[in-house]
Amino acid sequence: MPKTAVVSGADHGLGAELVRQLADRGYTVFAGRYDKSFDTSGENPVFLPLDLSDQASVDSFAEAVSKRTGSLDLLINNAGVLGDMQKTIRDRLDRDDIRRVLEINAIGTLMLTNALFPLIEKGTDRLVVNISSEAGSVSDCRRVGWFGYCMSKAANNMQGALVHNILRQIGGRVIQMHPGHVRTYMRGHLDTTGRLTPEQSAAGVLRTVLDTEIPCGDRPAYVDFEGKELRF
Repeated sequence: MPKTAVVSGADHGLGAELVRQLADRGYTVFAGRYDKSFDTSGENPVFLPLDLSDQASVDSFAEAVSKRTGSLDLLINNAGVLGDMQKTIRDRLDRDDIRRVLEINAIGTLMLTNALFPLIEKGTDRLVVNISSEAGSVSDCRRVGWFGYCMSKAANNMQGALVHNILRQIGGRVIQMHPGHVRTYMRGHLDTTGRLTPEQSAAGVLRTVLDTEIPCGDRPAYVDFEGKELRF
């Protein structure tokens, strides 16, 4: 029986490539996309609308997945936004921008995991992978800005730890994953400064979480796409 996976933020870039490579690995993939104008007629992957800032959308997505499968082996929380990257504490900060980034990157991710958790508990692997970032590390922080993004990824790491404390009791786990500097559309246009293509990053992420033995005990693993351990 094919394993099942959910990937959020599958419109383009890393998310779309994770969906493609998981399907190539034989997974039945449910892909959440923000853009509602796409074709949903395919059998695998199954594309479904998903807006992490809207609880009704999260609930509808989870309901649609549950109608198609009774269990979930892998959840990859990939959807995210950057927000303002330039302002420092010397500038006038935009409260609404910071709130929006936190809402999607941290709270929205948690709400999707929460909505899908009954399916995850019934899965074989019970694996949740949160696409976090090295920017979420408090120990290694060197930036002077990116308030919304860095704060949201630190919060993402914490919610991952809280979920892991439940999952590990039933043989599951959470992995907090830094995918590297990827050429994506998170800035509203293609970021050509990224070192990695989406194909390279996705291949590394899946190889690390599916093909290698990552130590994972009391705390979730916090690693990059090559399996290098990061500090919370």
